[in-house]
Amino acid sequence: MITLFAFIYGAALGSFSNLVADRLRVKSIWGGRSECLTCSKKLSWKELFPILSYLYQKGKCKFCKTRLSQVYLWSEIVSGLLIAALASVVLSYTNNFYEQLSIFVIWSVIICISMSIMIYDLRHTIVPFEMASILIAIGVVFTAYRQVQNGFVFLDAISGLIVAAPFALMYFFSKGKWVGFGDVMLYIAFGFILGLPMGVTTFFYSIWLGAFVSLVLILTHKKEYGLKSEIPFTPFIIIAAVFVLYTKSDILSLYEIIR
Repeated sequence: MITLFAFIYGAALGSFSNLVADRLRVKSIWGGRSECLTCSKKLSWKELFPILSYLYQKGKCKFCKTRLSQVYLWSEIVSGLLIAALASVVLSYTNNFYEQLSIFVIWSVIICISMSIMIYDLRHTIVPFEMASILIAIGVVFTAYRQVQNGFVFLDAISGLIVAAPFALMYFFSKGKWVGFGDVMLYIAFGFILGLPMGVTTFFYSIWLGAFVSLVLILTHKKEYGLKSEIPFTPFIIIAAVFVLYTKSDILSLYEIIR
């Protein structure tokens, strides 16, 4: 039952992530009821129920019959699965119910914001500054909390800056031609949120994942993609960060084991 409720909650967050991504470019996210982006008809709750509404309407607007992007459906499904998995992960962190609830709510918010950023970047190839700034602010709070709980550790206190340093240098020397500043902001955010060991792990996993996917696209879609093609990098950072969070991967510890 916990997993089921977490999935429904996650799907609803996925729907909200789509709403944020849609509205960031045109108006405030608090700009009233949801509406069709094509015919501007206001949507009732029947058209807004996560996953089921999309399937019932066969992926089309009820009013103008415009076909809706499958991103709406898949982002709700993926978000539901991520939050359901998060519920299981959180249960292993602690036996205290209030701590479990706090961790679950905080991380579900982080995942929701990350989904909004990823959807927006896939659509417009740019990271929304406002959402990335919110993640950085959350990361700073996480870092401050760790310093209070575990004592001051200088490298951990600047973990976000360390993790983002390679991309920040590339951005600076290329004047934004090689990488976007939004990617730098995300590395800062997740470096602070996850701490130095898992932040570094996120950095390497995202690089490897991005290189692998890019290579596959170049080999299988030679007409659309080449060595100079621009591919949104944000999804790789977010996927890597979530994977590291759920598995508690630490590439620095792995190196010690191999050595």
